[in-house]
Amino acid sequence: MKMNKILKYTAVLLGSSVLLPGCIKETFPESGYATSDQTAESPFAMEGLVTAMPTVLITSYLDLGEHFDFGYPGIFGATDRMAGEVFPVSGNLPGGNQYYDRWQPWLYVNGLAANNWPTEFFYTNYYKFIFTANEAIEIAKTNDAYGEMLGIGKTFRALGYLDMARQYDPLPAKAPERPAYETELEAVKGLTVPIVREGMTLEELENNPRASREEMFKFIFEDLNDAERLLANYTPPTKNLPSLAVVYGLKARAYLWLGGFTESYADIPTGDAAYRLAAEYARKAIDASGCSIMNESQWLDPKTGFNTVNSAWMWAMIQTSDTVLNNLLSWSAHMCPEAIWGYGYGAQPGISVFNYNRISTGDFRKKVFVGPDRSYEAMKPYTSLTEEEFETIAPYTSFKFHTANGEKTNYTTGNVTSIPMMRVEEMYLTEAEATAHYDAATGKTLLQSFMVNRNPSYTVPAANDLVDEIIFQKQIEFWGEGIIFYDLKRLNKSMHNGDNGTNAPSSAQFTTDGRAPWWNCVIPLTAVQQNTGLSGKNNPNPNQTVKSVK
Repeated sequence: MKMNKILKYTAVLLGSSVLLPGCIKETFPESGYATSDQTAESPFAMEGLVTAMPTVLITSYLDLGEHFDFGYPGIFGATDRMAGEVFPVSGNLPGGNQYYDRWQPWLYVNGLAANNWPTEFFYTNYYKFIFTANEAIEIAKTNDAYGEMLGIGKTFRALGYLDMARQYDPLPAKAPERPAYETELEAVKGLTVPIVREGMTLEELENNPRASREEMFKFIFEDLNDAERLLANYTPPTKNLPSLAVVYGLKARAYLWLGGFTESYADIPTGDAAYRLAAEYARKAIDASGCSIMNESQWLDPKTGFNTVNSAWMWAMIQTSDTVLNNLLSWSAHMCPEAIWGYGYGAQPGISVFNYNRISTGDFRKKVFVGPDRSYEAMKPYTSLTEEEFETIAPYTSFKFHTANGEKTNYTTGNVTSIPMMRVEEMYLTEAEATAHYDAATGKTLLQSFMVNRNPSYTVPAANDLVDEIIFQKQIEFWGEGIIFYDLKRLNKSMHNGDNGTNAPSSAQFTTDGRAPWWNCVIPLTAVQQNTGLSGKNNPNPNQTVKSVK
């Protein structure tokens, strides 16, 4: 394949050719491009393809002009703000500035139409991840000895498509400010994103329509079934590579999503059948992982809390000094209030007052959030900030994520942290919720069994809907980890940040009746222009569909 053809191929695949040089540099030798034969002959090149997949997740830089542009963790931050689960609380103190939070388009949902640059962030990043996985898959298929590499590639590809399938699936949403939105959704009902397989031709890419939900999940399960077989006896050297337990975990996520549908598909289960499989694979993931639930000291440690791989983490992004791009293009710079060099100290990412108030006082997870009284003495054991530095910290700020070793001023060491992608706790709560849909009594027992690890005196509230209670516990457990968006969208949950007493920042105070229209992500115009198969098949513009209270 000639270099100019590769450039055009990648432009069609990603919507922009600007991404190719970085991707090739991360994946291939000095020449910038290697043939399948050259790569297959070199064990070092093969190792490079394997390590490229986790590396590209945390070094993907699209040059969008914003400091959240650092790959997969940036997507976590965006989806949590779209869902209203994470927002800056610093504006609630005199002199505080909510605009230090750089995920502005997803926080204020005013730039998520096809012709706005933020739509490129999800779509282009994911296809860059998929491009890297496809390269590894295509090479690995040339030699039976590369079976584990093939399984790793298929797992990473399944991760990308599973996220995208759930982001772009246009589920019903009420749009009181523009009711036509609800009608426009019908024209694209059940569509996800184009499937790009390894070895596709340029002509195929230029006319590649959105796959149906059934087609997409059939493809995802084909990849995961292959990965399950290929990784059956594989133990990854580090947790930035997937294990068999991770494959089971991805299956649990996929079946949980499908449980919410009543449509009948030939090869893909839905409804209770899917929920039963979600519970089954969540349990398989727990058993295969050998992981244990995080304890209080692990949660609250001010030096290692949520920045270091531990016994609960099944899959992680592991940064090194080589993968930290700079002082601001980093997860810690945005999500850690102790990162005085970054945005975290100024933005102060925090939790909804409504969710904070609902957490039981006996639940140790509540301790990572600053209380309404802003007591330094209460927070002192869980932060490296001094009392003077803490004076500017607003109520409900989260100290869940910490810089490396609690470092406050040196970004070259403080930014070198790990970020969880899958924890065993997710599997316990998935098993509980999936089971609750068809066996409430057992689901309640499973939730109770998990929650005593968070609050020894916890009992399932009798007055609460069981699934709602499980999702609430999931909101607290995975605050900031990019998990909960998919559950809220799947279950048609409402946003309440526009309700009386909210602590959400101005212009981000939304109350919805069910899922928000902007939870149906829009394909960027650049991709539509490159692919005739997308013509007339984009999700409708979600802007101005729901009015902010302020």
